[in-house]
Amino acid sequence: MRQQLSCVALGSLVVLVVGCAAPTPAPAPAGAQKPSAPPAAARAPAPAAAPQKPAAAQPPAQAKPAAAKAAVAKVVKLAGVNAMTAQSASYGTRGQHGAQLAAKLVSAAGGFTDSCGNTYTIDVSTGDMANDRNQAIALGRKAAEDKDVLAVVGPTPSPGFIALVPVAEQVKIPVVAIGAAAPIKEWNRWAYRPAVSASLADAQMAKRLHQKFKIGKMALIYDQTQDAQAGSAKIVRDQAKDVGYEVVAYEAFRVGDQDFRTQLTKIKGTGADWLGVYAATPELAKITQQMVEVGVKANLFTGFGTFNDPVAWDLSNGTIKGGYTWAGVNMNAKDQRLQDFIKAYKANFTDEPTYYSALGYDAVLLVADGVKRSCSNVDREKLIEALSKTDGYQGIVGKITFKNPPSGENLTGDVVVTRTTGRGDFELVE
Repeated sequence: MRQQLSCVALGSLVVLVVGCAAPTPAPAPAGAQKPSAPPAAARAPAPAAAPQKPAAAQPPAQAKPAAAKAAVAKVVKLAGVNAMTAQSASYGTRGQHGAQLAAKLVSAAGGFTDSCGNTYTIDVSTGDMANDRNQAIALGRKAAEDKDVLAVVGPTPSPGFIALVPVAEQVKIPVVAIGAAAPIKEWNRWAYRPAVSASLADAQMAKRLHQKFKIGKMALIYDQTQDAQAGSAKIVRDQAKDVGYEVVAYEAFRVGDQDFRTQLTKIKGTGADWLGVYAATPELAKITQQMVEVGVKANLFTGFGTFNDPVAWDLSNGTIKGGYTWAGVNMNAKDQRLQDFIKAYKANFTDEPTYYSALGYDAVLLVADGVKRSCSNVDREKLIEALSKTDGYQGIVGKITFKNPPSGENLTGDVVVTRTTGRGDFELVE
């Protein structure tokens, strides 16, 4: 059921406009939503309003009266491509919901104004790639064929984004990932990733854990069919000698596997005191439960903020408690902008917001920031020109900076290492 947003709530949630207009609310996001109780008032961040380069601290442009908006407002159409089903659905639905929340709040508040005086609302469609790279490619190509679609936002699973990077250049459509942290071999001007890369994050997490706990023997179990999971396991393994720990087991499995006792029995025999589990949530949950059955007694760690996801806690029956992971933002931070975003998310969806929810929100507002500087909702070349010069845009997940070429990596991303203490609860590892 569509969640109505009050004028008071929108006035504080969206700082894109000053005052509170009364346009028709944007369509409700896809997925499970709460009934019609209005969200509590909050204040969520929005794209910076700088004429030449992004600077989130700049004051927003004054909104036009609602009647004028109705006559001149344009629509920024974005194609959402994400995993709404299959193994990565826990990540993908959160990312898509975050993207839809940004579009809904901006549009319901009357839109935003670019540096040329044009007013825009935002619409984000939903395309389910499941966990299929070919489906991601098909959805990306379909979006490119629609000249009214400015860009693709998503996907969250790395297989989809890795597949879309070369396609984006071929069909000339900007793609802004929502997560998708696996290494990219060859970047181009059409692809961007606001999230911190796994190449940086996994390496930093392993180093911090070793510095703090003096890791001796480490074992790794990973999904060889998933680019991000396999890539992360390899990063941790390959730096072992330089950092100072020993990898005594390196066990693979395939997506959809149910029984991991053979691999875990081998790991138990090595005497490993640390175990890295690199798997999507369904397989990760089975591994941690079977680890208890087999009698593997080792400290757990994984990537991508997975242990902090309430879905992972529920599926694993809490066997992930005490495990370590990384993310690009501390979702428990007292930052007012972050907490206002969380309130707005909970008012619109029944699932709990995660790191990927914030990334989805930021992806949409990052595109809007590019539109503010490029003065077009259909010119894709102008958008990538603006995105490539993004310098210190302040998002929910922190600062975002691109210099593309040579790559679409966020040059100012952060890495936060945490220890899971309960369902969706964690403490920082200093």
